[in-house]
Amino acid sequence: MKQNKLLITAFAIILALPALDSIFHFSPVKDLFEKRQPIAKPDFPQNFTELKTFPKNFEKYFNDNYGFRKSLVSLNSHMMDKVFDESPDARAVVGKDGWFYFDNHNSLLDARGMATISDEMIERGVKSFGENWKKMREKNINYLLIIAADKSTIYPEFLPDYIKPNEPHRIDKFLNALKAKYPDFPVVDLRPTLKKAKENEVIYHKTDTHWNKRGAHYGYVEIAKALKIKPHLREDFLEREDEFIRGDISDIMGVETTNRNYELTPKFTQTYHRVMPTAAEIKFFHKLNFFENSNKNLPVIFGYQDSYFGDLFGYMSEHFSKSFYDNEFPCDLNYEILKNYHPNVVIQEFWEGRVEVVLSQCK
Repeated sequence: MKQNKLLITAFAIILALPALDSIFHFSPVKDLFEKRQPIAKPDFPQNFTELKTFPKNFEKYFNDNYGFRKSLVSLNSHMMDKVFDESPDARAVVGKDGWFYFDNHNSLLDARGMATISDEMIERGVKSFGENWKKMREKNINYLLIIAADKSTIYPEFLPDYIKPNEPHRIDKFLNALKAKYPDFPVVDLRPTLKKAKENEVIYHKTDTHWNKRGAHYGYVEIAKALKIKPHLREDFLEREDEFIRGDISDIMGVETTNRNYELTPKFTQTYHRVMPTAAEIKFFHKLNFFENSNKNLPVIFGYQDSYFGDLFGYMSEHFSKSFYDNEFPCDLNYEILKNYHPNVVIQEFWEGRVEVVLSQCK
C-alpha cells in the first residue's frame, strides 16, 4: 500500500512539473538551438477576426513553450546520441569518424545525385543571372557569382554507408546551362579548389555545416583572383588549433560533441572595422553586415550572401573602403537598391544546395 502511494505521488509530481516550471522556471535547460525563432505568445484579441484565430495561435505557442520542454528535448537528444547511437534530429546525419552532416534543402539527396531541378527553372535562372551580369556591366560594375560547396561534396567519404555519393548535382545542371549560354560568365565554383585543398589539411568542421577558417581562406584566394585583387596568403596568418568548439549540427542535435577549431589570426594590422547599419537598413535588409576601411581609396563591394560567407568577411573587407554584405540570396538584382551604395563590385554567393531556393525566385 505504501509503495502504491509513493508511485501515485511520483506520477502526480511528474504530471505537475510542466505546469510548475511554467510558473517558477526551474528547468535546468534554458536554451535550445533549433534553427528557428521560438513561437511568440499571441496578443490578446482586439476584434472578432483575431478572436477566431487566437485559440489555434495560443495552442502553437503553448506547444512550443510548455514547462520542462527544453529539458525533455535535451534529454531525448542525449539518449538518442549516447544510448542508441543515432541522430536525435532526422535532418542531422551521423557519419563516420565523428563527422556530422545536415540535410538542408534536399542536400543529401543531392549528394546521391538524385535531387532533381526542372528545365523550366534552370532556363529562368540562366536568363536572370545573365541579366544581372549585363546590368552590372552597363553600369561599369564588376560582377561575380560564387558557389560554396556542401560538406558532403568535399568529404563524401565520411558519409554513412547507406548514402552513396554520386554526381551530377543540381548546381551542375545550372552552371552547365549558364556556361552554355554565356561562356564568359563570371563565376567561381569553389568545389574543385576545396577538393584539392582537403588533400593537405582539414578544411571543414566535423560538427558544423560550414568550412573552417582554413577552408574559407582557400575560397577567399580564389575570389580575390577572380576580382583581380591581391589576397593575403597563408603565411600572413598565424595558425591556431588550440580549442574545441561545438558546431551548428551539434547544437541542432542537442549534443555536446565538439571538433578542433582551426583558426587563422592575421599577423598584419587589420584596417577595417564593423559599422552599425542605420535603423532603416536594419528594417529593410536581412542581417546587413557593414564594414569600413581606414583606406578610403579602395573600391566598394556589395554582396548578397549566405552563412558560408561569414568567415570571409574579415578576409574580403581588407580590400574595400566599404563592404556591404546582405544575408539574402535574391535571383534578380535590383539596381535601384544597389546604386544607393555606389558599388564597384557586386557579388552573389550561395551554397550549392540552395540553388533551387534561389532559382525559384527568378522572374
